[in-house]
Amino acid sequence: MKQNFKPIVNSDLIGDYVTIELPGFPGPHPKPEQCRVHYLTMGRGEPLLLIHSVGQSIYTWRTLMPKLAEDYCVIAIDLPGFGFSDRPLTLNYSMDEMANVIVKCLDAIGIKRTHALGVTMGAVYTMYAAIRYPDRFMKVIALTPGGITEHMPKKIRRLEGAFGAFWREMYSKKDFEKYLPQFYYDGTVCTETVVDQYYKTCDDHASRQAIMYAIRNFDEEYALEAIKKTTREFFIIWGDEDRLQPIDRIFELKEMLPACVFHSIRNTGHWMHEEKAAQIAEAADRYIRYKGESK
Repeated sequence: MKQNFKPIVNSDLIGDYVTIELPGFPGPHPKPEQCRVHYLTMGRGEPLLLIHSVGQSIYTWRTLMPKLAEDYCVIAIDLPGFGFSDRPLTLNYSMDEMANVIVKCLDAIGIKRTHALGVTMGAVYTMYAAIRYPDRFMKVIALTPGGITEHMPKKIRRLEGAFGAFWREMYSKKDFEKYLPQFYYDGTVCTETVVDQYYKTCDDHASRQAIMYAIRNFDEEYALEAIKKTTREFFIIWGDEDRLQPIDRIFELKEMLPACVFHSIRNTGHWMHEEKAAQIAEAADRYIRYKGESK
């Protein structure tokens, strides 16, 4: 029977909180930093963890999460630095740190082993976490895994450079209104409400700083080099009208990751999970249920 779920909005009151411990500042006696993490659970069944990308939050799963929750116990977390989780002072947002943070969140929530689905940068974090901590992950689904490309808005690309600290303060709501529609195939999906909800958790210095450092320290090459040395299978899904990470990237990844399964979805862009939630949920469920054990 279909379950009824409350709509997901970008609010600190929608989910629950756990506290994880970060390594702290370097030195002979580092003091661990406590980080409060916001998360939401929905549905019943095997656990399925959702990992958003840099600059996103639980809100990005507003259409996909209820569909997945018809068959799974879905857990979506606001990664530290984003959404309504803390903005930690001692997190560098490196690949190893983000993998460790994901597992610490699982520990704090009480999940020993889970399926997982991540999007774009979050997909790479998820894949890397799965090879670093293989006993904690079952099936892993990656939606358009990758980082910043030359096709992305110039202001986003500038955050990687030497003057990123300047550009991080230059974002305005007008920039969100201009750039966010590019993440969709159908720009009308990006309504004024969507822009408001995304801007809500990015409009302060600490949030902008987290985005800048996460982009700067996102090392896709490092993660993929580690991933290709394993035989672990991932299910990689791409939108065939993605303007920011063109689907041609699939051919490169197929050579690099021959153990993976690839799938494309028509008439959808970079944030396919917001445009084509039903198709993503169906493909993810089919992969989890009918493919053999993960390698």
